[in-house]
Amino acid sequence: MGARMVRVAGAIGVAGGLVVAMALPASAHVTMHSYEAQAGGSDALISFRTPNEESSATTTMLEVDFPAATPLIGLYVEPLPGWQFQVTMSNLPTPVTNDDGTFTQYVSKVVWSGGNIPVGGYQDFNIDVSDLPNVPMIEVKALQTYSNGDIVRWIDDPTNASAAHPAPTLALTPAPPATGGGSTTTVAAGGSATTAPSSSAGQSAAAPSVSLKGLAKTSDVNSAKTVSIIALIIGIVGLLAGAGALLMRRRPAGA
Repeated sequence: MGARMVRVAGAIGVAGGLVVAMALPASAHVTMHSYEAQAGGSDALISFRTPNEESSATTTMLEVDFPAATPLIGLYVEPLPGWQFQVTMSNLPTPVTNDDGTFTQYVSKVVWSGGNIPVGGYQDFNIDVSDLPNVPMIEVKALQTYSNGDIVRWIDDPTNASAAHPAPTLALTPAPPATGGGSTTTVAAGGSATTAPSSSAGQSAAAPSVSLKGLAKTSDVNSAKTVSIIALIIGIVGLLAGAGALLMRRRPAGA
C-alpha cells in the first residue's frame, strides 16, 4: 500500500511538472533591453527580445510602433542576417531641437520581416538611438506574426499584472546632475569644503610666486658680488706675495 502511494505521488509530481513546463512558454513576452539608455542621453543600443511562443509555428515578422509623446530622435536599425527591415517616418506634433538641429519627423514604426525564429528560440532586434527623451520610461507597441497566420499584439497596459500581452517598456537610467565649471571644490582633511574660483582670483593667488622669484634673483646677484670681492682680495694678496719674492731674489748675497 505504501509503495502504491509513492507511485501515485510520483505520477502526480510528473504531471504537475509537465503542466508547469507547458505553461512556461506563455510567460515569455516581447521585451525591451538596454545597458546604455539614459534619460535625455545619447547613443544607446536598445534590443527588442522576441521569443517564439508557438509550438508548431515560427515567428516571421515583428512590428514595433513608437509613440510621438516620447520620440526617439536619430533612430538607426542594425542589419540582421536573413531579415529585412522597413522604417516609417511620421511628423512630430512639436519639433524637437538638440545639438544636431531641429527635427520635425521621427521614426514611428520599424518592421522586421523575411526571417524565422524557430520553435523554442528567440531573436534580438537591435536599434541605435542618437537622442533619448528625458523621461523615466519608454513604452512601445509590438505585433508578432507567426507562420501559421497568428498575430500576437503586445499592446496591453504594462502596469496591469494580469495583462496577457503587456506592451514592452524600458526604464531609463536617471541623468546625472549638471555640474558647473566656474569653480573647483575640494574637501579638506577635517571635512570642510573650500572653493577655488577659476577666474582672476586664481591669477592673484599666483602673485607671491612672482615675488619669490624676484627675491631669488636678488639673492643670486648678492652671492655673485660676494664671490667677486673674495676673488679680488685673493688676487691682490697673491700679487703682493709675488712682488715680495721678486725683491728677495734681487738682494745681493751677504746683504
